[in-house]
Amino acid sequence: PVPSSGRAIAATAERDIVVDSPLYTVRLTNRGARIVSWQLKRYRDDEGRPLQLVSDAGAKIGVLPLQLQLEDEDATRALRDGLYRVERAEHEEGGARITELTFTWSNGAGLGAIKTLRLADDSYLAHLTVTATRGGRPVDPAILWGAGFGSHNGLENGRFADAAMAVLNLGEKTEIRAASSIKTDAPWLQAGTIRWSGLADKYFAAVLIPPGPSAGEVRAVSHRLIEDGREHFFLSLGLQVPGVSRFDLFVGPKDYDLLKTAGLGLDRLLNFGFFGVVARPLFYALKFVERYVGNWGWAIIILTVFIRLLFFPITHRSQVNMKKMQEKMKRVQPKVKSMRERYRKLERKEVERGNVGARHKLRQKMNEEMMALYKEEGINPLGGMSGCLPLLLQMPILYAFYTILSIAIELRKAPFLLWIKDLSHKDPYYVTPIVMGVSMLAQQMMTSGSIADPAQRKMMYLMPVMFTYFFINLPSGLVLYWLVNNLLGIVQQHLINKQVAAEAEAA
Repeated sequence: PVPSSGRAIAATAERDIVVDSPLYTVRLTNRGARIVSWQLKRYRDDEGRPLQLVSDAGAKIGVLPLQLQLEDEDATRALRDGLYRVERAEHEEGGARITELTFTWSNGAGLGAIKTLRLADDSYLAHLTVTATRGGRPVDPAILWGAGFGSHNGLENGRFADAAMAVLNLGEKTEIRAASSIKTDAPWLQAGTIRWSGLADKYFAAVLIPPGPSAGEVRAVSHRLIEDGREHFFLSLGLQVPGVSRFDLFVGPKDYDLLKTAGLGLDRLLNFGFFGVVARPLFYALKFVERYVGNWGWAIIILTVFIRLLFFPITHRSQVNMKKMQEKMKRVQPKVKSMRERYRKLERKEVERGNVGARHKLRQKMNEEMMALYKEEGINPLGGMSGCLPLLLQMPILYAFYTILSIAIELRKAPFLLWIKDLSHKDPYYVTPIVMGVSMLAQQMMTSGSIADPAQRKMMYLMPVMFTYFFINLPSGLVLYWLVNNLLGIVQQHLINKQVAAEAEAA
């Protein structure tokens, strides 16, 4: 139904409407029939308050969730500022309390709108119906969410990853636009067959879902706001689907199991990345372990031990071979040094004679003699690099862990021990990354002690410094994984060194 064009329909005063449930508290205003606040009770912000998913900037900018937008600015303004008449109904359905709010407004001259929001107190999924008329004829307004998402703007506590982003799913393809990539004078426009679209951050989302893939258009706009002399930008996203008036509305956590169960394709909100084939089973393994130990930090440690044991046969064999090659290289190093010195003298004599072209032939002959020496001693020049294989094998796992810690809401604010209160955030005192760097340096010293080339040894010692720099601001859960992995590597390297030494002594 659409409001009659023959008479005006409006409330006499502005009022707030509150819907409270065990999962959320939603506050709406009848001015524009818009959402003023949407708090999640089971999730907390940095101050310990229920998490707010509606930005304070929205009211200052003049854009709030469920606002309607038409091509005509005056009509848009009238729909935004009108005092809607509110009807509220509640009933039980399937053991859950259902609250249905209907907002109606008309100016009596052909412009009007009706919005119905249906909320279940046991679900983050709501249902929205929107109809509008202009000039007495039905029109298809864009439905907005914004401006901004949540109480943050991406600058608090250095957690840039909390910044809002526009998300759009076109079936097999999911588009993501960070707030920083959308300029105030260049909105992001995308048309196509839309499955869902909305705003999200790292852990939460507000998404409008048409009833099945529908042809429509998305428009994401960056709004500029200056406060206390600082410039901030807040996204709003409008979804327009011609001929469609009914939508599902998901406002809640990006919990993979929850999104998958909804069966609306919302699980694509979570991007497991290039190594998703590794990240997904790793994620479920982590959840399985945590179910029994009750702590995500210990779950990471236990899973790290299991992964190390799983790769033990490969890593042990390759590292033993590397150690043996290093020992052989160390043993023949005096011969190699003597050979190089001999050919250096020959080169100098040829240069003094003016025979510059002989240098290339001498170096080629030296390389042939050196390869013959390696063959005689049973040395594979590339064998010393076989120890890099375990590191290469673990790179997908390392990246998968990083992805999980970046997107899994289960690890948001998950404490471990002592000062580590959030495994998804960096170590506030940088203790674990420094200890990780020291452990890696110790492992490198044990590994490279047999390397004869001083320059190569220095390069090996530089790696722990580089890793510490890379890990310093990464999630503490990821640092914990690499630290435990290093400690296990130190134990394994000690056993390898003893084994190689014993075999050499026996020989």
